[in-house]
Amino acid sequence: MGKRRIRNLIANGVKKDNIFGFNISKERCKTIGEEYGIKTSDDFKLAVKSFSPDVFMISTPPDTHDKYFLYAIKHKKHFFVEHPTTDKGYNKLLTKTPKGIVGVPSNSWRFNPSVKKIKELLEKGTIGKILAFQYHMGQYLPDWHPWEDFRNVYFSKKETGACREMFAFELGWLTFALNLSEVKNILGITKKLSDLDMSADDFYSAVLNFKNKVSATMVIDLLSRKPFRTLKIIGSKGVLEWEWLDYTIKIHKSRNDSQLIRLNKGRNEKLYVTTEDMYEEEIELFLEAVEGKRLFPFTFKENHHFLKVLFALEKSSKTGQVVSP
Repeated sequence: MGKRRIRNLIANGVKKDNIFGFNISKERCKTIGEEYGIKTSDDFKLAVKSFSPDVFMISTPPDTHDKYFLYAIKHKKHFFVEHPTTDKGYNKLLTKTPKGIVGVPSNSWRFNPSVKKIKELLEKGTIGKILAFQYHMGQYLPDWHPWEDFRNVYFSKKETGACREMFAFELGWLTFALNLSEVKNILGITKKLSDLDMSADDFYSAVLNFKNKVSATMVIDLLSRKPFRTLKIIGSKGVLEWEWLDYTIKIHKSRNDSQLIRLNKGRNEKLYVTTEDMYEEEIELFLEAVEGKRLFPFTFKENHHFLKVLFALEKSSKTGQVVSP
């Protein structure tokens, strides 16, 4: 994600001289410096001392986020953090961030054109009151970063596994799009089904009950050779169906009354299947928040709830019990 954030900053008019890259890998620093024309360092203290940044873009592996956002808080620097898999450091994060310092978590899919359209249709009452939904995200893990060995990337590790990352992340934008309340309780399983050479689980399945009486099932898998995000929302006046890479929404008012809505695909970078536009918009809003022009539309308090739901699912898998976050 670090390379993507560099592209996002440049796309939003930040000059390359005002971007400094840090990575613990000397080889990656060299590659990034050459590819994007920015200065880099594999020494964090040296990087901070020589560049004196006003803003930290934290795109490190999730289990190291706290080291950098706590540094930013201590030194009164603005910060943007990619989606986490742990709440390490959250007590200080939620209570000690200085006034006037903008610190925000990522939830890029809130800015996806399809998600925006789904939210618009639901707010218009197109299918009436939301009663329940089914959601399944699947994508074969080695295909996530085809340019590198997945076994060496954080998302193949137990604590920072892709299922852990994506369950809470997907729940974040679903809550936004469907205007859901907080989760009341959850029941489910987490396990490893494949023979992929990694410690991470590759299958998460859950039944969720929300405080506003919506019920749902969610599945995240790292097994599917065909990438997909499939959403079905059951409303009091109809059904909404969305399939990610078909770029369509189907509205069913009855068996013989259906509507097909074609969606904007957006622009994607080479080797990626997701639209780049949403990431650029997210960073645009963050930069505007730093400049005091607006509030960023997602908070660490919200993000912490989604992490608690993740932890509750994992506890449910171990105990076989319904668990409240």
